[in-house]
Amino acid sequence: MDALKADTVTKDYVKDAGVFADIFNYYIYGGRQVILPEQLTERDSTKIALPYGADEAAVPVQKFRDVQKLYAAMTDGKMEYVLYGAENQAEIHYAMAVKNNLYDALEYAGQVEEAAKSHRKEMKRKKEQGETPAEEDRKKPSAGEFLSGFWAEDRLYHPSQ
Repeated sequence: MDALKADTVTKDYVKDAGVFADIFNYYIYGGRQVILPEQLTERDSTKIALPYGADEAAVPVQKFRDVQKLYAAMTDGKMEYVLYGAENQAEIHYAMAVKNNLYDALEYAGQVEEAAKSHRKEMKRKKEQGETPAEEDRKKPSAGEFLSGFWAEDRLYHPSQ
């Protein structure tokens, strides 16, 4: 079986929620059944980003992680979400750390863009409704916050969390 076919077959196998849970339970929790298949939700593993400061001629970056699932767990009465991703390789990929860092960077870029969209939408809504911020409301964004679309209070989460 060639490497591409082996990777495709493995990807299809690992997509099964029971198999996926077993893999992470074995490697992370020493075989304890912490992650249950019914707690996993399939996620679109496609990551697309435009490089910051890109002009009209910029080419978007697009990458695909083999399998990505959202794990929803109750801890201390609060819901926590963790993203788990799997990369299947028939052969050793000597630059896998770089490949995974690129996936993480694209995830962060997506989070920044989502925050910026949310802030723009809220500012537009307030402007259209003629609202003026009350004293207890958030201040106007600083120049840096406005430029980046990402405010000082915003937080990124690591893709594996």
